[in-house]
Order: sequence, then structure tokens, then C-alpha cells
Amino acid sequence: MSSIEQFLPHVLNHPLHRAMGVERIEASEGRSRIEIDVGPTMVNAAGMFLGGNVYTICDMACYAALLSELPEGENAVTHDIHVSLMRGARAGDRVVFTGRVIRRGRSVAFMEAEARCGEEIVARATVTKSILKPRS
Repeated sequence: MSSIEQFLPHVLNHPLHRAMGVERIEASEGRSRIEIDVGPTMVNAAGMFLGGNVYTICDMACYAALLSELPEGENAVTHDIHVSLMRGARAGDRVVFTGRVIRRGRSVAFMEAEARCGEEIVARATVTKSILKPRS
């Protein structure tokens, strides 16, 4: 069983991710895609898509992209993330998150994510993950 087959179902079934509207994640060859519809419970008092949700889904997109490249049993954890919010999204908007692996070494991987609402960029992120080897 590949790492993506082993670990991606846990991501999809996580209660927080379900609450954020994540229903499907596409990932292969170091790239990923997640589409969500911003729901009324996902906005702040100003009516804008919560930044914490944007950060989390950017991280998730990078994780899925990396999982698609990891050999069986390997996993990863985030040790650095930087997200720049560039534009707000509102309830009812569809936001598409994409992730891609920029460079993967033996113990560290560097990725980037982007969130778009139509043609507009909502956020960009850089993520660094530590690669975890399976226990023997």
C-alpha cells in the first residue's frame, strides 16, 4: 500500500477537515488539488473566509502532494509554514487549492500551495515538512 493510499483517507475523514468542507483531494506526481465551497460557518465576523481555514487547507494540499511522491510507509509532518493572504473569499465562493512539491530530499521536503477564487489569488503558502521513515 502506497503512502497516499495509507494516509490520505485519514486526512479526508478528519472531523476538522470535514467541517471545512473538504470532500475530495486529488493528488499525483507531486501535485494536488482541493476544491471547497466556503460555507457560512467558515467565515469570520467580517464575512470573510477564516484565515486559519486557509492555512490548514494550504498545508493539507502540500501534504497530499508530498504523499503522492513518498514510498510506502513514509509520512511527513509540517515544521514550517508561511501563508500570505492576498484577497478575501466569502460564503458561497468556490476556492481551489493546489499544492506542489518543489524539492524533496531524504528527510526534508519543500512545497508551495496556492488558493484561488476564480482567477483571483486568495493566498500563497510555502511549507516545509520533515519526512518520517517507517519504524522497523
